Amino acid sequence: MKNHPWLPILLLAPSRLLAQSTTGEPVSVEIDWFRELFKGGATGAVLFLLLFVMITIALERLINLRRSRILPREFTRNILPLWREEKFDDLTEACRSHPSTLARMTAFVVEHRGAPPALLIQGAADMGNRELMQEQKKAYSLAVIAGLAPLLGLLGTIIGMIESFKLVEIYGDDGGATILAGSISKALITTALGLIIAIPSLGLYHLFRFRIQSIGKELDEEMERLVNAWLLKHPRP
Repeated sequence: MKNHPWLPILLLAPSRLLAQSTTGEPVSVEIDWFRELFKGGATGAVLFLLLFVMITIALERLINLRRSRILPREFTRNILPLWREEKFDDLTEACRSHPSTLARMTAFVVEHRGAPPALLIQGAADMGNRELMQEQKKAYSLAVIAGLAPLLGLLGTIIGMIESFKLVEIYGDDGGATILAGSISKALITTALGLIIAIPSLGLYHLFRFRIQSIGKELDEEMERLVNAWLLKHPRP
């Protein structure tokens, strides 16, 4: 089953509930979830701040974590003819003018082309892995938010429950049940908000992690193809 990080957002649409009034007649109650979510108090404000941070990180990752930025196809097509024709100066210049992970790995292979093939591939792979690790670290904040948001939501709910029972203690039987129900409803808002933030955060983190792993595999394959093209013209004894 595919992950849909945006799915919790759909749950915020106004929903309609059916309940029974004291006269036994069914009553339709519409809940505006957008309005309800703003009743979370101070904890809710912190959660909204986390939501803003999550959206900012997700947008930054969507923009910068692209194959065209790390593994550009046009660069791959351009360097192979230069490599086969041994135009190393042109190849080095092409790597310098193209700021991508693949270009930096290619420059490493060109500079150390006299080394054993296994060392060439391993050295280029290590360089690529270091850069991809930095990209993955930038997305790790999403995992932190995914773990922190539900806990903050639970904290807000506990604080709200304590306040609810304090109100019942003050008012006693004089509307205590109604006050308690309304207060508990508001207290649970922070738990819902925490989960709404955590679910897409966790989904996006794993999405970016999978993308990085996929790009890393393609980078390794590209380097092997480059080194093998060199070995076909310069076989080792």
